[in-house]
Amino acid sequence: MSESSRTTPAVLPFLLWKTPPGLEMILAQEGVAFEVVNDSHPFAFRSGRFVLFDGRRESPATMRALLNSSHVAIDVDEFRRNQPIDPFQALVDDRPMRGTWDVGGFTLREKVARHPKAQIRETIIERLREIVGTHQGVWLRLAPFPHPFLSAFNLRVDLDEPVAEDYFRFALSRNLLDDCTTHFVSTQAYQAEREVLSNLAGRDAQSHGHYHYVYRDPEANLRNLERADLILRDRGFEIEGFAAPHGRWNPSLDDAIEALGYSYSSDFQLGYDDLPFFPWKDGRFSRVLQVPVHPICEGLFLDAGAVDGRPVAEHLAAVVEEKIEAGEPAFVYGHPERRLGRMPEVMLALASTLSNRPLVWRTTLTEMARWWRWRASRKWLAISRGAGRVEIQFEDWNADYPLAVEIQKGSFRCLLPITGPRTLLDLDSLAYERRPAPARRAVRPPTLDPRPASLKQIVRQALDWETVTPIDEIPGTTIAGRVKKGLRRWKLSKTGTS
Repeated sequence: MSESSRTTPAVLPFLLWKTPPGLEMILAQEGVAFEVVNDSHPFAFRSGRFVLFDGRRESPATMRALLNSSHVAIDVDEFRRNQPIDPFQALVDDRPMRGTWDVGGFTLREKVARHPKAQIRETIIERLREIVGTHQGVWLRLAPFPHPFLSAFNLRVDLDEPVAEDYFRFALSRNLLDDCTTHFVSTQAYQAEREVLSNLAGRDAQSHGHYHYVYRDPEANLRNLERADLILRDRGFEIEGFAAPHGRWNPSLDDAIEALGYSYSSDFQLGYDDLPFFPWKDGRFSRVLQVPVHPICEGLFLDAGAVDGRPVAEHLAAVVEEKIEAGEPAFVYGHPERRLGRMPEVMLALASTLSNRPLVWRTTLTEMARWWRWRASRKWLAISRGAGRVEIQFEDWNADYPLAVEIQKGSFRCLLPITGPRTLLDLDSLAYERRPAPARRAVRPPTLDPRPASLKQIVRQALDWETVTPIDEIPGTTIAGRVKKGLRRWKLSKTGTS
């Protein structure tokens, strides 16, 4: 008899055999223990009970030959059935769309990720959880926040324009949220604003690039990020993160972020209103963590005709409250110049929403990225120790952050702190509480903007048209670059501005 058939597999990890990368991505987001199996031998499946495979790539007959009677084989191709799109493909889709929301009587428009990835993740995980439950399994995951926190809040602000007066107006109300605000600085705008940079010293300040633009040309992206990195480090800032102007993302931008060794980025054209994740690109997972935020900022309201900050404050406060109640990250963003600096009601509303909520982690995006990468590096498994008893074991235990596991039974959960490499749980003696259901009133996914792209928009996209970069710095190595440089020079000769 083989060892595989003599040994009772562990409750966790899940074993993944020829599964799509989108599944691996969401299991990592959830904090569920899993291993990717690469060897087609029964011995390779000895360490877990639940085996996930893709019926499009492997037949059930082949799986029966690899597994024994104690295994539970789950064909994730079933999750694609009766779906309008392949959910696993949608999870790794990096294309944006022009989205629209109706909020408080305003029609808001912004380019965001094409698919609501958080909702796709929740749907797949719920179905997987049900299957595990029907086979007398137990659903365990690492809590998404350090113990004892049940949610997290951050205000991300992008410093795009050199309006120091508005920055300091914003700074007065920022005092209410100073410990949980992250600033992304465009160095072209602020390299000469020494008082602003001095005020940012000691606060979470990261890179927003030099020129406020994301290029299609890889060299231009790398040059833009390197320039900002040099300026910020020269001013004494330690840079770990980046946020793309307009939330725009592309693989060459991610390559540049990787080349600089940054820990994370935050780009809502790739993902929004979701748990952090490592994006899939070019056949592998990026080394740069994505920390999503809510994509609606005050500028969308102003573009839609709002005359003050009241609808902005109401919407962002509702988003934060909803996210907190659902046990999710409540990360929102905005801009000080000509906006938040003149809308103190927004900061007051956010601070009021956070008041008397001690279980909300007030964090910076940089600290969130550090925590999430540490959480993702934990190696653990769960072993059955008899009826209703499970032992959780961690490899290379350390206590850099206070860790907890969440045990879920149906609609109830128990959050239990973990204080050492081995923890024995009696599942029937634990105290459970009802798990909050994710709410979707203020945080609804956008719909596709029905307006067709104009010819001007199509041409601008084809040329990667922008007027931020000085003409002499536009690379001429591509046809589009040479055309753009020529048009910019023609515009300069005709209008006096490029």
